[in-house]
Amino acid sequence: MAASDDIKARVDIVDVAADYAPDLKKAGRNFHACCPFHQERTPSFVVFPDRQSWHCFGACAAGGDVFSLVMRADNTDFPGALKTLADRAGVALPDRRKTEAVQNPIYEVNEAALRFFRDALQADKGSLARAYVQQRGMSNEAVVHFGIGYAAGTGDDMLTRLQALGFSEDLIVSAGLATRMDSGAARDMLRGRLTFVLRDVDGRIAGFAGRSLDGSQPKYLNTPQTAVFDKGRMLYGLDRARDAIGREGVAVVVEGYMDVITAHEHGYQNVVASMGTALTDEQVSLLRARAPRIVLALDADAAGQEAMLRSLRSSWQLLGIELQSARGRARADILQRGSDLDTLRVALITDGKDPDELIRNDPARWHRLIADAVPVVDFLMTSEARRADLSTAQGKTDAVENIMPMIYAIPNFADQDRYFQRLAGLIGVPVATLEAGVGRANALVRPRNRRRDAPDARRAEVESVLRTADREPIEEYALALLAQYPELVERSVEMDVEHLKRPENRALLSAIQRAGTIESAYLELDGDLTERLEEISGRNLPPADPKQRVADWVACIRRLEERYLRDLKFQEEGALAPPSAEEAPHDAEYVHSVSRQGLRINERLRDLFVSGGKP
Repeated sequence: MAASDDIKARVDIVDVAADYAPDLKKAGRNFHACCPFHQERTPSFVVFPDRQSWHCFGACAAGGDVFSLVMRADNTDFPGALKTLADRAGVALPDRRKTEAVQNPIYEVNEAALRFFRDALQADKGSLARAYVQQRGMSNEAVVHFGIGYAAGTGDDMLTRLQALGFSEDLIVSAGLATRMDSGAARDMLRGRLTFVLRDVDGRIAGFAGRSLDGSQPKYLNTPQTAVFDKGRMLYGLDRARDAIGREGVAVVVEGYMDVITAHEHGYQNVVASMGTALTDEQVSLLRARAPRIVLALDADAAGQEAMLRSLRSSWQLLGIELQSARGRARADILQRGSDLDTLRVALITDGKDPDELIRNDPARWHRLIADAVPVVDFLMTSEARRADLSTAQGKTDAVENIMPMIYAIPNFADQDRYFQRLAGLIGVPVATLEAGVGRANALVRPRNRRRDAPDARRAEVESVLRTADREPIEEYALALLAQYPELVERSVEMDVEHLKRPENRALLSAIQRAGTIESAYLELDGDLTERLEEISGRNLPPADPKQRVADWVACIRRLEERYLRDLKFQEEGALAPPSAEEAPHDAEYVHSVSRQGLRINERLRDLFVSGGKP
């Protein structure tokens, strides 16, 4: 028996949920409470003891098993939830965790470097840096808490100090603290700069950033990529913001380090920074694991908007929106990726202010700005329309080709129609004219000439097998396809992790999506998960050509999503079951919320049959 199965056999999800939702009360066969993951007045958080699952029928619409509950509540990953629940259940886990990352000496030398930078800030040679800190209004507490320091302006001060502490020159260079010159000699990487500590989500020092104090370029300089530091996989301040993000259900992303520090000093502790890069898939994944909504708060200047567009396009795969230009591609090739379009919102800061200045001078306005952030589709439609020359037919065509993929990705027909009409208004043509040119917005979702697919006659038999089997064959077959056919790995983001039942399989899929290759995924996994991926990689799969492999992959996605949605339908029925005679009837707002989710589920189930369930 797998450790997760042993834990589930010993742990009651009702007891676990009660730790996070103290107001949990029995209501018929189930238990209800206000959702611990967002603010609400009407209890919409339902625990189903018969199925050992939970679901929120309110704003966050999250759900899953006991592992998903702990992962979301504790802002942790599957191994973290596994350990928490194993301790609770008295299940001994084999100590097979990789220790390479924990024991990597780069973390130790980085800690020593931080002490050097802090000492230098307080020394006589740090006077210029201290003046800058004071000018920016940074408190002494922020300097300490965020590890602000100073890198001396000479070439080898830090290198000499670290070597005196016993660290080798090769280690200092491999940590990115020093660089090796053509002559072979090493010199400090950051010189004459104010330093910022770059920590991973667990608070370990992975690297540093330095800000120029004399106007030299680049303005900001990060330590280069190392064995423990990759700026595209980290977010500045996430180690300090993770609890607030999970508590508030919103993650706010800004551009600069000072923006984060100022926000935290003024009580906005759910703010992080993307460290000067366009928001990457890995960064989006880190945030989505902790909050149902992400707000990008960037400057309204041209450079800021370009950075915003790059960020949105780079993260479309995780958000379910195809933001690439459709130019040169047949509309039938554009994949529909249903998703909650409200996940990502945009807040533009006007009047030439950055978040740091706005928060210091007008915190109330900052609060309103974040609260009033617009959905990503609205922002991008407006931005793309402004970028095109709408006075010409070619410009209108460019706008349509850039915007239509976003509309195709919207899973709700009513929203599709609303945005379709808005697009017609943006380019200044009647709706009928736009429809004559490109077809109706849902043309890819409900093709006019496509016959309705018959339900799969084998589905009932397959589902019966899955319910009784100790393993999940469809899940494991999908993972085997990824593990054995590298060309499919880039499509791993098409599969929603939540559609997998077994927590080990969810952990494997998440690792593959983050890593981008099977080889890199191995490096992220520990003990049992590594063995599981090795076993799946060695499975005997039936012979298939590339076209058939893709067809099998798409079929897996469809079956897993359909199963997930039918489980939600079952939960919906249970959530609306009449209470006992001695219990109060369901609140009208609660019934409306559950029913509204049920309608969305019905629409998606219909789409799966009408369109063939393309991801």
